[in-house]
Amino acid sequence: MAITLHIYCHISRQLAIGQVHGSKCFFSQSSASWPKTCSEMSLTLKHHETLKNLLRQSQWDDAQALWLDLAEQLSDQSEFLLVLIKEFTDAGQPRIAAELASLLTAGFKSAGKHHEWLYALKLQAQANLTDKNLRAELLAAYRQIYAADPRLPAILSATQFADPHAPLPAAIAKTDTLLALNAGNYCEHKSWGVGKIKTVDTMLNRVVVSFPHNPEHAMQLGYAAASLVPISTDHIEVRKQIDLAGLKQLAASDPVALVRLVLSGHDHAASPDKIEKILTGSVLPAADWKKWWDNAKKLLKRDPHFEVPAKKTELLILRTAPVSQQDDLLEAFRVAPGLNQKTEVARQLLKILADLTDPDLLLQEFQDGLLDALQKLKGDHAADRLEAVVVIAELQAHQKTPGPSVLPLVDEIIAGVRDLPVFLDELTGSTQKRVVGLTADRLLADLNRLPPRLLDELADKLATQPDHLRNLVRNHTAGPDLLVWIWKNRISQAWLQSLCTPALLLAMITAVEDGGAKSTKRLRDLFHSEEELIPELLVTADTETVRDIARRILGSSAFEELDRRSLMARVVKNFPFVKEFLVTKTTSETLLIVSWASLNKRRGELDEIVNKRIPENSKEIGVARSYGDLRENFEFKAAKDLQKVLMRRRGELEILLLRAQGTDFADAKTDIVSIGTTVTVTDLATNQPQVYHVLGAWDSDPVRGIISYPAALAQVLLNKKCGDVVEASGETGKLTFRIDRIERTAPEILQSL
Repeated sequence: MAITLHIYCHISRQLAIGQVHGSKCFFSQSSASWPKTCSEMSLTLKHHETLKNLLRQSQWDDAQALWLDLAEQLSDQSEFLLVLIKEFTDAGQPRIAAELASLLTAGFKSAGKHHEWLYALKLQAQANLTDKNLRAELLAAYRQIYAADPRLPAILSATQFADPHAPLPAAIAKTDTLLALNAGNYCEHKSWGVGKIKTVDTMLNRVVVSFPHNPEHAMQLGYAAASLVPISTDHIEVRKQIDLAGLKQLAASDPVALVRLVLSGHDHAASPDKIEKILTGSVLPAADWKKWWDNAKKLLKRDPHFEVPAKKTELLILRTAPVSQQDDLLEAFRVAPGLNQKTEVARQLLKILADLTDPDLLLQEFQDGLLDALQKLKGDHAADRLEAVVVIAELQAHQKTPGPSVLPLVDEIIAGVRDLPVFLDELTGSTQKRVVGLTADRLLADLNRLPPRLLDELADKLATQPDHLRNLVRNHTAGPDLLVWIWKNRISQAWLQSLCTPALLLAMITAVEDGGAKSTKRLRDLFHSEEELIPELLVTADTETVRDIARRILGSSAFEELDRRSLMARVVKNFPFVKEFLVTKTTSETLLIVSWASLNKRRGELDEIVNKRIPENSKEIGVARSYGDLRENFEFKAAKDLQKVLMRRRGELEILLLRAQGTDFADAKTDIVSIGTTVTVTDLATNQPQVYHVLGAWDSDPVRGIISYPAALAQVLLNKKCGDVVEASGETGKLTFRIDRIERTAPEILQSL
C-alpha cells in the first residue's frame, strides 16, 4: 500500500515519547536525524517504497545493495536507516537485517542514542540466538537505559537473560514485558482477560494482578513474563472496565472511532466476527449488532484509513496512513504476480470508476499491464486469456480516447476452443454470458452438456428453432438436465408448452432408465416432487398411449417399487381405465436382445435381492415377531411390507431375465441397419451428419449417440440400407435422414457400456 509523508512524522513522534516497547524499542527523544523538509520527506518516501517493492519481489541482493547506497547518501539519517532494516525482518530476512543493523550499532552507542542502540541490538538478536558478545552488549544497553529502575536486576534474573543457553529473542520479549508491567498499568491474559497491575514485588519475585475472577492474583515474574501482554489504557478491554458508558456513547455518536479503538488494540486488524464478539453483550446489545454494523461498514468504506473486507471471515485492517481506493488498487495491480490476479484487481477498479474524476491515465496503466501479462503467459490458458481481454475491452469503453479495440482477440480465442461446454465452465458468470451470445449456434449441438443457467442464456435462440429441441425429445436423445429445464421453464417460456406432450414423459422415463443415479438425480427428484407432471403431460394422450406409458412405468427397473406405486397412483387417479389394465398381464413374452454389460447389471441386482436383501429382511421379520402382539407391531408390518416389495421385484427381474438374450453384437449385419451397428446419417434439413449406435434394449446414452433398438428413432432406421431416406414422424413435423454408412459398432463403444 502507498505510504504518505506523515507516516514519518507519526513514527518519529511515537518513538520520541517512548510509546512503543518490545520489538519496536524506545528511540531517543531527539529526532535530529529524521528528514525535516518536505523535499527530504518526499525523497525518503520514495526510497522506502522502492525498498519495499524489492522485498515483495524477493530481490534480497538488490534490496541490500539499495540500503548500503542509502547508508552512504543519508549518513545523517540513521534512525530512518534503522526503520528500513526492520523491513528486512518483516520480509523474513533476519540474517540480512542483523548484518545491516550491526553497521549502525557502534554509531548509536557512541552518540549516546541508547534506545536506538538497544533496538539495533534486538534486530541482530533475531539471527544470532545465543551469541555471547551480543548478549553482553544487550545487557549493557538495558542497564544503561533502565539504570534508575530498581526492578531491573530481578527482571533480568527472572527472564534468565544472562543464561548463555537462553535464546535471545525470547529473553528480550520477556524482559520488555516485565519492564512494562508497572503498578497501575494494565495487562491481558489469554484465559483470564484484562487485569490491572497492583504491585510488582521484586523481593518476593512476583507481580499481583487484579483480574475479574480474582482481585489479588499473584504470579511469579517468570510466569508473568510468559503469559501476560501489557496493554494501554486506550485498549478496548480496559475501556470496557473503566469507561463503559463512554464507549456506549461513542458507539452511538462515532462508530468509526469505536472500530478504530478496537483495531488499535488488536494489531490493527480483526475480522467482523471478532469485532462483534468484542462489542456485543457489553458495549452493544446483541440484537442491535447487525443494524449498527451495517451502518458502521458504510462509514468505514468512506474512510481511507480502513481496508474493509468483502467477507465476514476476512480481516478489517486499520492502515498506518490513509490510502485512497485508487492508490490501493494501483499498488495491488502493480504487485499482482500473474494475469489472473491482475484481471481480478482490474475488475475491482471497474466497480469504482464512477467515483473517479479523471481515470484515463489509470485505465491506460491497467490496460498496458494486462496486455503485458497476456504476452508473458505461457501455455494455452484460453479461459484466463479471454477473461483478461474482456476486462481490457471494458476498460477501453470508459476511456475518452481508447486505443485499438481488443474485441477481435475475443473472436480469435473462442475460435480456437474445441470443447465449448468445458471452456464455459471455466469462465466467470459475466464472461460466460458474453461467450454464449457469441457462440449460440455452436452450442446448439451440445445442449445435453449445458447446465441450466447457460440454457437460460440460450432460451431466445432456442425459441427460434423449437424443432431442434422437439427432435431431441422425440428421439429420446435429450439429456436429463435438458428435460428438467424444459419442464421447469414451460410457463416462463411459453414456446416450450408445445413440447409438453406424452413424448416428453417417455423421454424422461428413458433418460432415467439409461442414466446413472448421479446424472439423473434432478430428473428423479422431479418425478417425486412434481405431482402434476404425469397428469399434465398425458392430458392430450389417447387411451393406447396412456396404456403404453403405464406399462413402461410398471416394467421399468429404474424406479424402486414404492416409487412405481406412487407414479402409477397418479396415472390411475386421472385415467381410471388403467386400473383394469394393471390387473392383466403386464409383461410380454417378446425376446429382448441386450448387451452382456446390461444383462450382468440386472443379474447382479437379482443376485443382491436373493442372496442379501431377502435374507436380511427375513431376519428383520424374526426380530420384529419377537416383540409380541403382531396386530400393533409397527416393525413387523414394515418388515412384511418390504418383503412384498422384494418378492415382487424378484419376480419382475426373473421375468425380464427370462426374456433377455445377451449378445456381444459380433454377428451384426452391416448391409442393413441392425442391432449392433453404427449408422452415419445426414439430416437433409440441415445437411449435418450425425452418428447413432443402435444397441441393446437396455443400452442408451444420448450424449454419445447410443440408442436402444426399441427407441422410436432406432425402429425407423432398422433394416434400412445405405442410400435409403427415412422419416421420423413427430407431432408437428417430420425429420428426414439419408443413411450414408453402416458399420459394426467399435469395440471401445461396446466396452464402455
